Amino acid sequence: MSGHRLVDRQRSARLPRTAVPGRRRGARGEVHVMTDRRLWSYREIAAHIRVQPDTVRSYRKHGLLPPPDHVESGKPYWYADTVRAWVASRPGNRGRRAD
Repeated sequence: MSGHRLVDRQRSARLPRTAVPGRRRGARGEVHVMTDRRLWSYREIAAHIRVQPDTVRSYRKHGLLPPPDHVESGKPYWYADTVRAWVASRPGNRGRRAD
C-alpha cells in the first residue's frame, strides 16, 4: 500500500460522519446519502449564495471553498450537494437558506 493512500485513510478515519463526501445528517441525526450530482461552476455557486462570480473565485483563492469535485479543461466544478453542504457549514450561517 502506498504512503499516500495510508494518509488518505487516516484523514478519512478522523473525519466526523457528516464530513464524509456524499453524506449529510438529517434533523434527527440520521445519515442521508446526497444525490444531487449536478455540477456547478463559479456562476451557479454565485447565484446560489447571491454574490458575484468573482467573489466565489476569491473564496477559492483564499481557501474558503471546498476543493472542486471535477476539473474539466482547467475549469473547476462542484456538485450541487457539495456546495449546499459548504453553505450550511459556513461561519455566520444562522439558518439562512440560499435557494
